[in-house]
Amino acid sequence: MAAPGWYAHLWQSGDHETRDSAWLARICRVLRERGHFVSTASAIEAQRLSRALAALRGRPAPGFEELRDSAIACLCNGERAMWDDVAAELLIGADVGAIPASTPLAPLLEDLQRQQKATRLKPEALERALTLDLRSESGLARSTLLHRLTALDVPWGRLADAGRSRGTFRKNWQLCWEPEFAVRLVENLVYGATIAEAAGGRIVEAMQTEPDLGALAALTRDAMIADLPQATGIGIAALEEKAALTSDCGTLLAALPPMADILRYGEARAGTAEHLAALMPRIVVQAALALPYAARNLDAQAADKLRGQIMGAETAIQLARLDPEVMAEWHGALGKLLDDTQATRIIAGAAARLLYEAELLEAEAAAILLGRMLSPGTPVADAAGFFEGFLEGAGQRLIHDAPLRDAVDHWLASLDEDSFTTNLPLFRRVFSVLDRSERRRLLDAVFGRGKSGPTGYRLLPGAADLWPAHQVRVLDLLEKGAAR
Repeated sequence: MAAPGWYAHLWQSGDHETRDSAWLARICRVLRERGHFVSTASAIEAQRLSRALAALRGRPAPGFEELRDSAIACLCNGERAMWDDVAAELLIGADVGAIPASTPLAPLLEDLQRQQKATRLKPEALERALTLDLRSESGLARSTLLHRLTALDVPWGRLADAGRSRGTFRKNWQLCWEPEFAVRLVENLVYGATIAEAAGGRIVEAMQTEPDLGALAALTRDAMIADLPQATGIGIAALEEKAALTSDCGTLLAALPPMADILRYGEARAGTAEHLAALMPRIVVQAALALPYAARNLDAQAADKLRGQIMGAETAIQLARLDPEVMAEWHGALGKLLDDTQATRIIAGAAARLLYEAELLEAEAAAILLGRMLSPGTPVADAAGFFEGFLEGAGQRLIHDAPLRDAVDHWLASLDEDSFTTNLPLFRRVFSVLDRSERRRLLDAVFGRGKSGPTGYRLLPGAADLWPAHQVRVLDLLEKGAAR
């Protein structure tokens, strides 16, 4: 059914003579709620237009199409976008059908209805935002229910700030109930008769067949967030066993972000994760020992994957606040990449950036390192890889760090035309994170312009000789493109 809201209106109004005006009044109300100005005179004109359209089309009374066209013309100022803004609420609505209480239900559906009443969460067909505070009992209960349903492949709610927020107590959800979710709940009856039992059983089954350490850590995190103690205990035990048998650096690094989330949620949800407090440092040390060998002689795809894993692990390590001895092991592994001639340059650049941000690599030493890595004698591919690893996502640092900016500036100026053109997409990708004002500030810093400094641009050697030829070429292009 394309427009259940319209047909519900027909059913309720029947053949009453005010059926059309009531529908137009509903359109006016929704438009006004969205902030649009709609006058009563416009509503009267819309009704007259709908009747005229019905007569022209040979119909006894205005139907849905006539009322829609007249509403767009008279109430929406002829703009289809205004109608699209309210069409979903008018034609579909947010009502969800209800099953009589006397009808027998599947156990999971019955348990869901009880929890919906207890948490005061009403299923609606339209998306709506929901902000929860996990410090309150009601907010924690709602979040737990939504996470358990997600574990059952029933995404009634989706986190709107997943992966972006460091806060542990405030979560933003987008809720939207779909009819097929009831069918999925019935399919999950094999795991348990309640939402909690079924979610725990499904996660445990996935843990038992998961070979990857990072995915296993993510499942354990999901179990803790969903307040499933038995599944959480099984996941932590499986993590300890699998971590002892794993020596792959990428796998160990991928397991660190979910573990950091587990430790974080252990505080927010009054849970315990004492085992992970000892397991995570051990995995960090294992990954640090394997990193110098895992970073050698990688192709572009493998290097990009490992760099992402290193950046994710660094964020997790900072979030977990590990002991200084463990941090020293990690930073020592990063430092070994700088002097290893076999280490992939993009990985070495990322390691240098992390050490620089941790203030373990001083500005002068970083400038010397960049000057060596970006020197004319270094192959352009290796220099560009180090450049990307060190500066991608951190281009704003060049605005305030003069030694670092000078080293990069000298290297760029030393490239010949072919090398610069070959690596131009890389340079654009590195500096694309800067907005217009930041780029202007970077140019001001490079050219030495300031509030009290010079205002002219710095010309590269030979630029004055090239300008006349460039001017002739530009004027020729403008003349060719002029109107005849």
